[in-house]
Amino acid sequence: MLIKIKKVDLICIIILIIFTNRLIHAESVNINSASTYIDNDIFYLDSSSEFYLSKEAYKALRQGISFEIHTDFQLLIKRKWFWNKIIFEKKIIHKLEHKPLTKNFLITNMNTGIVNYYKNLGTAINAISKISKMKLFKRSKLQKNTNYLARIRLHLDIDSLPSPLRPRAYFSSDWNISSQWYKWEI
Repeated sequence: MLIKIKKVDLICIIILIIFTNRLIHAESVNINSASTYIDNDIFYLDSSSEFYLSKEAYKALRQGISFEIHTDFQLLIKRKWFWNKIIFEKKIIHKLEHKPLTKNFLITNMNTGIVNYYKNLGTAINAISKISKMKLFKRSKLQKNTNYLARIRLHLDIDSLPSPLRPRAYFSSDWNISSQWYKWEI
């Protein structure tokens, strides 16, 4: 009887962990909308998100620890009998830093090298959360009579943190700043 109680307790703990993980995803990053459109035979992406830092991540940022926020876009061929096949991927990497002397927040687009300064964290995160007219691929990449699925997500890259902080970040929900995949058909 004692063994059965332990198994039930273990199952309850696992369910609680899964449920808590879903709540963490829901609170940290929420993609409100995303869409693709064609202009001059090129597909572009527009996206709007809400991005929140945990207290621990905010504290680390204010103490001079920078980290990267990744935006992942994928185009997939929808298939009935197999997993969807990824045919195109694009990643935007933003490095977020705080400069204590100037009290500014610095965002560096690691893909383009463009650097922007912001007076407060809200406007800095807003700049990362909004994507407007991001060039994706040519229309010729798509085949006729094929169903396509596009998806996007945002997440804080734990591997971009300093080495001493990574083990703690991997096991702490405070650093699990990520959205679920936001999907739509093309």
